[in-house]
Amino acid sequence: MSYLPARSITRRLFAAAAAAAAAGAIASAACAASSSPAAHAAPVIPACTGTTSLGAWIAVSLGSEASGTTYYPLEFTNTGGYTCSLSGYPVVSAISRAGVRLGSPAGRGLLTIAPRVVLAPGATAHTTLAYHGRLVSTGGGCGPVDTAVELRVYLAGQKRATYAAFGFQACSHAGPVYLTITEPIRAGVGTNKG
Repeated sequence: MSYLPARSITRRLFAAAAAAAAAGAIASAACAASSSPAAHAAPVIPACTGTTSLGAWIAVSLGSEASGTTYYPLEFTNTGGYTCSLSGYPVVSAISRAGVRLGSPAGRGLLTIAPRVVLAPGATAHTTLAYHGRLVSTGGGCGPVDTAVELRVYLAGQKRATYAAFGFQACSHAGPVYLTITEPIRAGVGTNKG
């Protein structure tokens, strides 16, 4: 029976241990690289813009009335070829046929949490527009009643507006807030239930 010298066995064990340690270090580095924030960073999704990728419209047929206020879904559809995102409360004003703002801009609800909504091409998101028609009269600072033909809509962080056709009676002077955006933009098509 032949035996290997002790020195040869020690060298072989040392070499095997070193190889195992090196393999472990490589595996650890690979795991660390794959779990780093850069490796799992979400793709950057640009904001939807009214001039290039977003259409706004009022779902008039889905309006519902309660106590002199009519609630309409204000819809936003991604008309572009790329996914985009939006969030928060839009800034909305009534606009006359002459292109002049009528009355005060719309008020807004009290919710402070506004999640980002991601819209694939063709997808729709919504909020709710409340029209307080009882506040539109010749008294109380409203001024002469005029007819709005559209809404001018600025999305959060945007400097260019999009427009939604919508005809209704409006105050001509700043004063009563007769429009309110009741909630931040949410995913999906709006209905007369919200």
